[in-house]
Amino acid sequence: MKTKWIFLMVLIGLVCAFPYTASAIGFAVGPPSINLILPENGENTTTIYVTSYDYNGNILVGTEDIPFRVSPEVIPLNDTDQNKRVELTLYGNKSAGEGIYSGSLTFLGSTGNNVASGVKVSTNVTQTCQSGALSSIIDAIRVNYIMILIAIMVVVSLIIGIMIGRRGK
Repeated sequence: MKTKWIFLMVLIGLVCAFPYTASAIGFAVGPPSINLILPENGENTTTIYVTSYDYNGNILVGTEDIPFRVSPEVIPLNDTDQNKRVELTLYGNKSAGEGIYSGSLTFLGSTGNNVASGVKVSTNVTQTCQSGALSSIIDAIRVNYIMILIAIMVVVSLIIGIMIGRRGK
């Protein structure tokens, strides 16, 4: 009977310790995931919100498993900041090429030279090679290539028909 009570006391202690551990992080970052389309030679901006839970210090922003640069690299945070709006900019990377990249944006709470805590935000970035008006034209051709092909065939058929009709005269 004593081992059951000891087990119960240990279990109650663990249950009481976990909420304390979870709230020791000091700050929260949202939304929980980000999806961006990023031109190879350009940039794209997204908005995040940072909330402090009695945390004073800097948050170091970085990337994990995605080959793009992000700015700002440091977000100052006070213990009174609630839903602080931060504009993050990701920059295209020519050497990465066109494709879909999955990874995380990392937010590390730094006090002095030590990292106190961290948050990862799941991030999917689709990098495209073309940008601007040329990209729009190419996308329109890709979507409507069958209709364009049919129109070209009709025009060529009409020209051939006219040429054959004039030969007979």
